[in-house]
Amino acid sequence: MDKMTLRRIGWIGASLGLTSVLVGCSDVQSGTESTFGGDSTATGGYLEAENGLNTLNGLNATNGLNATNGLNATNGLQTANGLGTANGHKSLNGFNATNGFNATNGLQTANGLELSNGLNTNNGLQTANGLMTTSDGRQTVSYLVKCALAAGDTLVKADQNGVNYTFQGGLGLAPGYKNGSCNQDCAEALSSCMMAHINTTGVHIPLWMTSPLTAIGWGQSPYYPTQEGTFFGQIMVTNAGYNLDAYFCNGPSVASDVVPGRLGSVQNSTSAPYANAYPTDGGLCNKAGHCTMQANGDGAVSCVGNGVTWDSPITVWRGQIFQAENATLTNGTSIQTGPENSGGKRIGTISVSGTVTFKNVYAGAAGKNQLVVYYADGDAGNSQRYFKIKVNNGASQNKAFSIVEQANWHKVGQALVTLDGFTAGTSNTVTFMGDGTHAPPDLDWIEVIGAPAGPTYTGTCDESQWVESTNANSADVGKGNDNYLNSRWTTGRAMANGDYYQLDFKGTVKLTRIVLNNSNTSSGDYPGQMQLFASPDGVNWESTPFTTANGAAGITTINFSEKTMAKLKIKVTSARSSAWWSIGDVQSVCATQ
Repeated sequence: MDKMTLRRIGWIGASLGLTSVLVGCSDVQSGTESTFGGDSTATGGYLEAENGLNTLNGLNATNGLNATNGLNATNGLQTANGLGTANGHKSLNGFNATNGFNATNGLQTANGLELSNGLNTNNGLQTANGLMTTSDGRQTVSYLVKCALAAGDTLVKADQNGVNYTFQGGLGLAPGYKNGSCNQDCAEALSSCMMAHINTTGVHIPLWMTSPLTAIGWGQSPYYPTQEGTFFGQIMVTNAGYNLDAYFCNGPSVASDVVPGRLGSVQNSTSAPYANAYPTDGGLCNKAGHCTMQANGDGAVSCVGNGVTWDSPITVWRGQIFQAENATLTNGTSIQTGPENSGGKRIGTISVSGTVTFKNVYAGAAGKNQLVVYYADGDAGNSQRYFKIKVNNGASQNKAFSIVEQANWHKVGQALVTLDGFTAGTSNTVTFMGDGTHAPPDLDWIEVIGAPAGPTYTGTCDESQWVESTNANSADVGKGNDNYLNSRWTTGRAMANGDYYQLDFKGTVKLTRIVLNNSNTSSGDYPGQMQLFASPDGVNWESTPFTTANGAAGITTINFSEKTMAKLKIKVTSARSSAWWSIGDVQSVCATQ
């Protein structure tokens, strides 16, 4: 292989935070949100952690994906019975384990996902019932489409209200499933892919995937040295015993660099919806009678589970992580404990002059590299916290960190930052320090995932620089985004369908959350439902909303998969009778790198 090409799936989270997959060079298409692996002549790709299907709300087997009709508009992934709000791909956490893969029925017809007709046919994904009727159900659809369709391809589906949603392709494991049937090989490939995305917590982990499937392929990355394990089986339909064949086996490094929600962690072992195929025989993939391994050690070619040889396994690799509690600490920092943290610990009470120094950090290339920083910030307000970061004692690089979840210090989030000054190899030192003015967030762990790739963002996340506009009461429009909760923008009259509040970011930014905070003023002034529209270039608007949200008294929090835009329009689609619409302050999770 002469070169490696990345394509990023995006930091979803999210809702499903980090989600990218690397694909082989011959299969890569640029300008997409996703990434994967290739064939024997190209390397594999890496799957960012926002792809975690959270096991608490996962693919519920009672109503699961059935093998008859596919994700179609009429009979497919049904919206009322499908992988819905409680059971779907959670946008931040993925397949969650409490309601996850039920061992009885798989992803079947009661949920409307039938394999014989395709995602885009009259008998596939239903609009009036199941998955398409809830935000979590639609998140499930987004993961399935990412696995099935190729990057650059999309699936447009309506919900029960006739609102269209556009789902982006990614890996291209079953591109024919968009308009045609999904046979046994197709269903098994999609099953492996969806299981590989599972993360049992809300923390999204960068991953690298390899597989005999040509859309992913073989090839290792020095940034992802930890072979976690392999996923295989069939979750679309049940076996003869009316159980799901949902399996994994452990890689040799499953206990190394353990991170929350993945194989080897406490969270995963107690709540994951799949089972180790070899529980009485060590659980390892690379053992006689378990899996046939690829000649170069890139992963499993096939694996045996429940007496069946599965030929579409996906092997997952994790990156090398650096725990904050193992770093060099100064100036009053302290270790905080909790099950939400990697290794059960993180560093807190970092003063404005405190430092956390990581040594022997690996970078595959000199110059700029991207770090995933895992941190906690549960401030009740909306102000950002800051770190100054030095690489190899070079110039300080100031980075802002948004609140992970208001008033919740038990939630760990992640931010992707680009830093300069690395040398190739393991001799790098990365120091996090207070900026002398702002409080830093708590620090859990860091991970270097590679050189920067993807689009250049030209806008600003400084909310004071955004330009606000509205169709109602434009004189006070700035009061809805002035970082002051005791003032407000309001329609000044009863709200009406079509009323909107719009933000111009002065260029492109990445958003994963918008909060309409009206907690200090007229908390009852909120719409019944809103749609969010994006302008990718600041001139043209997308014709369909990228998410729909219900309003709430006081604070309305709207989480969604990472979305790049130059402008945002929040539009009322279900006005509450006689009520005004007010916004005390707009808050966001925004990034420009």
